Amino acid sequence: MSLTVNVIETVGHPEHRGLSRAGRDIELVAIIANRRVFASTRADHALLPNYALDRSGRVFQLVADTCAGSALGMAIHAGRRRRLDRIALSVCLEPHPDGPTEPQIESLHRLLHMLLTRHNLGQSALVTLAPTLAGNQRVVPYLPPAPAVAEEQLILGSGLSPEQELFVFLLGETYRARGGALKLSQAFALHAARYNLGAPVGLNEPVPLVVDGRRFNFQPFARDTIFNEGTDYAAVQQMSALFDPRRIEIPAHGLARQLLEASYRVTLQASKARGPVIGVETLRPDWRFHQVARHAGFGPPLSGNYRTADGAYAVQVFAGETLYTPASEPAGCRRLSATDPRDPAYELIWHETYKVAGAPYDPSSPFHQCALEWKLGAPLTGIYETSHTAVRYQLQVWAYDTLYAGPDGVIRRMHELPKPPQVQAWKPKPAAPPPLPAPPPGSLPPLQPSTQAGPPRAGDPSWPPRPDFSILTDHGGARERVLGRIEWVRASGDFIRITNGWERQHLVEVFIPQLAHVPGGNGGRLLFHRIAAEQLRRLFAAWESAGLLHLLKTFDGAWVPRTIRLNPTVLSNHAYGTAFDINAAWNGMLRVPALVGQPGSVRELVPLANAHGFYWGGHWNFDGKGAADGMHFEWAVAR
Repeated sequence: MSLTVNVIETVGHPEHRGLSRAGRDIELVAIIANRRVFASTRADHALLPNYALDRSGRVFQLVADTCAGSALGMAIHAGRRRRLDRIALSVCLEPHPDGPTEPQIESLHRLLHMLLTRHNLGQSALVTLAPTLAGNQRVVPYLPPAPAVAEEQLILGSGLSPEQELFVFLLGETYRARGGALKLSQAFALHAARYNLGAPVGLNEPVPLVVDGRRFNFQPFARDTIFNEGTDYAAVQQMSALFDPRRIEIPAHGLARQLLEASYRVTLQASKARGPVIGVETLRPDWRFHQVARHAGFGPPLSGNYRTADGAYAVQVFAGETLYTPASEPAGCRRLSATDPRDPAYELIWHETYKVAGAPYDPSSPFHQCALEWKLGAPLTGIYETSHTAVRYQLQVWAYDTLYAGPDGVIRRMHELPKPPQVQAWKPKPAAPPPLPAPPPGSLPPLQPSTQAGPPRAGDPSWPPRPDFSILTDHGGARERVLGRIEWVRASGDFIRITNGWERQHLVEVFIPQLAHVPGGNGGRLLFHRIAAEQLRRLFAAWESAGLLHLLKTFDGAWVPRTIRLNPTVLSNHAYGTAFDINAAWNGMLRVPALVGQPGSVRELVPLANAHGFYWGGHWNFDGKGAADGMHFEWAVAR
């Protein structure tokens, strides 16, 4: 695709404007948006870029390629990157409230193709000047705005039935609630409509998400966030496919994590357009609300995480569900949809839910009652009236569907209407595999078992050897300084009762999917000290990667508030939530742990446990013959 010079309109004498590049080669092509260029006369040389595209897609050359356009120089000067005005071409778009127009996008693609070819540049030479909060400009990699879908996709046109036209009209109203203007010729809109992803709850961001050097467009919808890579617009993917459905925890890094964080940011920006947002706005991967919402597919948040005015509840509204918990249950997570209407919290939490729509809660509303029956999530608007083809309709946009009622007063769902053929025929193109999660900056490579242990030795009670570290003891108050002070009284036997609330401050719920089907594993959920929780997850993942999970016969407990059985005056590490037991029936206290090759042996697991900072109780040789506590593993050092 190329752009010939006869479709570029020259204005005045471009060769007489700008600053000479003194024969230096073009290195960059910068795309900027500046309404002042189009508000001024084109004779105002102080504002002129090399090229300008108005909203209709017309292309003007204002400054020759051999000269630096002054508009670019001004922008870069504001961003303190002055050197670029001598080696870059500038292309200026006339801004539009709803983003670049289709004619602009088409003309821009052709112009950029011509400039890159003319000056022997690659795609990496394209940059965008994006404004910062401080009013300066920053240079970022350029990602063209999404054009109409690929040529083989049909563009929405005439020939629709009245029901299909009504669908398109209602879908446009759905977009107006939080997602801008409907552009049904674009891939995201087609994909969301085809697969019933609900209402857009945030805009399609103009600045791409960059992960491992790859650039992604994305837009959050009520049921999922969808994305595509670079300019491969028709290769639409869904964020939910990037997560392991068996795991409730949120990944620490990678494309899935960054898309989830970006979804929070964009949807809460849309919420701020309706009024101030209170509470915590960012993704907190260790919070129960956020884990449950992601795992259950409740979509992005529509509100911050905050306390109700009376302080009685913590609450956060998501597209598909409102989650809350009494202040007395900080680790709890209740669903509004599962709350009994007779519960005192029911009316209060529904009032909070309607706040995101800026509308009053009216439980007697027939629209509200239909939304409850059809489980449509959170309301995005109140009830309002509008017209289509001279017919008046009442509408209310909900996260999962838009309700409408015509002159007959019957409330119906938008997605029960027939969709246009272009929507019905939509199929995303195959996409390139997403980037694999990279370790966070500064992290160490995956831990490997010590080579000093050597291969497992059957029948040898001295294998594996001890690690090069020991347990965390009470000597000098070391354990208390690291894990916190527990105040306690005896309950019965070895069991204690903690009296200072230590467990609420230091314990977190950890999901270990590798334990989900192990007897005693409680579906993979357990309480563990927050300082060691991530190492625990990595340890079980390492055992899985090494093909050792078949050795886990039983899981026999983690956090148990008790003292050491052989020393009732000292707290067990189980009381601190830093220890766990496995295969207890084969590795009893004061017995020689099962040997390699025998049923219930855990010895093959020890080298990786040591590599992840866990000490094995089998290395406490009470009788000099290997007898110890072979079921027991406890956190000892940070790794």
